[in-house]
Amino acid sequence: MREAIILFSHGSLLCGAGQPLSALAERLRAAQTRNEPQHASLVEIGYLNYSKPSFAEAFDRCVQAGATRITVAPYFLVAGKFVQVDLPREIEKQRARHPQVEVQVADAMRFHPLLADALLSCAERAAPPAAWRDILKTAPQFCRANPQCPLFGSDKCPATANDEG
Repeated sequence: MREAIILFSHGSLLCGAGQPLSALAERLRAAQTRNEPQHASLVEIGYLNYSKPSFAEAFDRCVQAGATRITVAPYFLVAGKFVQVDLPREIEKQRARHPQVEVQVADAMRFHPLLADALLSCAERAAPPAAWRDILKTAPQFCRANPQCPLFGSDKCPATANDEG
């Protein structure tokens, strides 16, 4: 049985906003190549809205790679609407398309002692409001020329900054 994990997230209009999730997926993939204990040999990211790949695209990638069991891990702190309403709807669509694949859903992160430690670490790196916009400096390096991105058409967007029109 070939197992896969799909890290499920909402997505964002801002190019680069999903980069931390991409880094997490890469870390999980690297753990697999080092033969560290992990639940799956495949790790994909699937977004509900705005970002690519979509949940359906991620599911298809897993199936094409031979996955027979997919665990969907919601990248959410709470199990709100996206996890309890939207995700089951997306899963049912994929089950209809790929009935041979077993699908499991992990719980949202909710509470875990290590999460408390991570939040304390973030609090130690707190910054004043002016620094909150640093994402507007780093996001363009992940530009996908997305017209929905808040930076699209601005001088901060690599895809459109030099446009004459």
